[in-house]
Amino acid sequence: MMDMEMNFQKYLSFVKTAECRSFTKAAELLNYSQASISRMISDLEKE
Repeated sequence: MMDMEMNFQKYLSFVKTAECRSFTKAAELLNYSQASISRMISDLEKE
């Protein structure tokens, strides 16, 4: 279950970053650090 939740958060982070065209703005909206958003998107790229 935890893995599914993490995947959802990664995809949500990607979509929000694309919508905002900004890692920083997406992080603010999702209550994450900018570094966390970058790491999640990097993980998606690796997958």
